[in-house]
Amino acid sequence: MSVQPMKFVTITGPIAGFDQVVRSCVIDRQFHLEPAIQAVHHNKWLRPMDTANPITPLLRQADNLVTRLGLEPAFHPFPEQADVEGAKGYLDDLGERLDRMEQQVNQLRQEAVDDRSAASQLEKLAGLSLELSELREMQHLVFRFGHMPQESYRSFQEALDKREDCFFFPTKTDGDQLYGCYFALRSREEAVDALFTSMHFVAVDFSDQVNGTAQQAIATLTNQAQDDETKARLLEGQERDLAAKEGERLLALRAWLCRENQVMEVRRYGARSKETFYLMGWVPRGELDQFLSDVEAFGNLDYMTDEAEDAGMTPPTKLKNGILGRIFEPFLRMYGLPNYHEFDPSTFMAITYCLFFGIMFGDAGQGALLILFGLFMALKKKMWLGRIISCCGVASVVFGFVYGSVFGFEDILPGFKILEGSNVLYLLLASLGLGAVLIGYVMVINIINGVRQRDFDKIFFGPNGLAGMVFYFGLIAAAVLTLLGVVNLFTAWYILPVIVLPLLVMLFREPLSKLAAREKDWKPESLGGLLVGGFFELFETLLSFLTNTLSFLRVGAYAITHVALMLVVHALAGSGNIVVLVLGNLFVMGLESVMVCIQVLRLEFYELFGRFYQDSGREFQPRIVDYSAKLN
Repeated sequence: MSVQPMKFVTITGPIAGFDQVVRSCVIDRQFHLEPAIQAVHHNKWLRPMDTANPITPLLRQADNLVTRLGLEPAFHPFPEQADVEGAKGYLDDLGERLDRMEQQVNQLRQEAVDDRSAASQLEKLAGLSLELSELREMQHLVFRFGHMPQESYRSFQEALDKREDCFFFPTKTDGDQLYGCYFALRSREEAVDALFTSMHFVAVDFSDQVNGTAQQAIATLTNQAQDDETKARLLEGQERDLAAKEGERLLALRAWLCRENQVMEVRRYGARSKETFYLMGWVPRGELDQFLSDVEAFGNLDYMTDEAEDAGMTPPTKLKNGILGRIFEPFLRMYGLPNYHEFDPSTFMAITYCLFFGIMFGDAGQGALLILFGLFMALKKKMWLGRIISCCGVASVVFGFVYGSVFGFEDILPGFKILEGSNVLYLLLASLGLGAVLIGYVMVINIINGVRQRDFDKIFFGPNGLAGMVFYFGLIAAAVLTLLGVVNLFTAWYILPVIVLPLLVMLFREPLSKLAAREKDWKPESLGGLLVGGFFELFETLLSFLTNTLSFLRVGAYAITHVALMLVVHALAGSGNIVVLVLGNLFVMGLESVMVCIQVLRLEFYELFGRFYQDSGREFQPRIVDYSAKLN
């Protein structure tokens, strides 16, 4: 439940050994790099490293070949003596072999498609017994085959019958299209073609290799298509054989390229003088000894470590949580990572999220189903949301026993029956009390963050600091004790120090914070501007206290709603309609669980996180090679 402490490490050594140092001490190590040029910008003798990267195009080429061969990218052991030129030659050769196979396969597939298409068209000529070669070789006549709309033929049929320079022979109809052929005198070829074009006649051309009668040509083309498909399948088998033969070598080479690509990318973070390189970054304190032992084992290197506070920059954030915190981390990341100097709220969020969900959705039976559904999503579908659903299901079961509710049946178990007597009122008041306690808790967290960050506004003067806490709980205590008739605290001796003074502190928070930090320009430029701006900010603060507190009423309200919905389900089911009872439970569980999840997330993000959490952290990102990921 914390952000891991960091150490800032600087490594220097001979420039000639830079890449090897990166391989041995940086890649797959817990080392978050920072741009060395920016870190030591005051050193005018340093300049950037050569960032040319010849590996990236080769890695893209390898990824492409892996995809085309149907292989799964993964780590494979690779030889250290691999080189760029050898890798390029191998990839080019393998790519050319695969290109030739694929071109042949594509050509055969296309020829098969063309042959089947030609055979399909020739079926429209089945009524013509003449050989196609004879039709093409006529000296005085031209032959055209195709189709036109039947309506066009009917409109021009009488005119066609009267012409002496051409003859149209219909062969087959297909929908609204009429297939046929026409013969025309070669001396009148252009005029006849123009006529049939005006009739929307679409000519179908056959290859010169299509001979014999239409029936014979159909058989020939069908056989050719089958032969082409057989050859294509054989070539595809050769591709699979190629994948089996070259797969190990290709994946090993790709793994080497993945590593080397990361090595090249690290150059963007390095800096150099004439003969020396500089690498700088963050190492978790718990990993420092192991990291430095790797550096020392390399030899011929110098290093220096600094505390995070002395590095002159904010360290990255690496979370260290227990199992419950890790389960709810994805929700936290949706909001943003904590700053290095902030409290990590992962576990706090996990506990309060489950607490809210259980109160709002307390049913032992439905909770058990949520557990099973979450486990299915987590174990079978590998979805992180499944683990959260299972945790919520456990909370629902716990509060189901508190309420004595199992699938909406309230008479099976004893418990706190929400709709009995004054329990509704008690539940709503308890929701408000829970909200006030949690608001106070996150104020304490905000103060702790302020201490870590040396921010006096957070500690003392802000609405979530000591001033805001005194005002908030002072007002609540006065209101509660007065309403209960215990004692009336709304008197001058109480209001002035507990209510008015904190308000004045929050009104003048900006100059007071600067004064506490010993800033010279603590005095406001304009007292009037400060008062006007401070007044509206103070009004917003008071409104947020009210709305945030009242917002927790939804915790009790949803618990009441759940019971009411189940009463409706049982009323519809009557004395024993199992189908209605099952479907009703599933409907309520599906609908309300989604609504409750959203509402709880809103309570976490707006009512609680907004008071202490800045989400300004940047993730700790060491150079860990992901051999299963492809380049974008």
